[in-house]
Amino acid sequence: MRVCGCEISAQEVRVAVVLYDEGGQVAKLPIATTRIEISDDTSDADLKSCLAEMQGFAVEHEIDTFVIKSRARKGKMAGGPATFKLETLLQLVEGTDTKFVHAATLAAFSKKEIDDYPEKLPVYLKNAFVAGVYGLMKLA
Repeated sequence: MRVCGCEISAQEVRVAVVLYDEGGQVAKLPIATTRIEISDDTSDADLKSCLAEMQGFAVEHEIDTFVIKSRARKGKMAGGPATFKLETLLQLVEGTDTKFVHAATLAAFSKKEIDDYPEKLPVYLKNAFVAGVYGLMKLA
């Protein structure tokens, strides 16, 4: 099973694909694409293009489930309109499931369950990686 952990920020989805390796250990799949962006969230063409990119990404990397770090719906830390559209586009990717996990759940999980992060994991992918590992270990 392959899980893609996602963190949505501004007009991009940060992605990290995780799976169990041959030894049964959690591993991050080395991939070239770490961000999927939408240029103009008011443009039909850009929305369709972004969905096609997500669909291609899922097929190329054999994604079973997208796990998205949830964001606030209202208040100071609420996401903007583009972020909600990106969530919806991920849910529309055919052949995959989509799960949402609260940020506090991921924070507690990472403290208890993740001892080491992959070498050379960029800081901006940490939350996406944690979401992916959570999905692999708890939701699969």
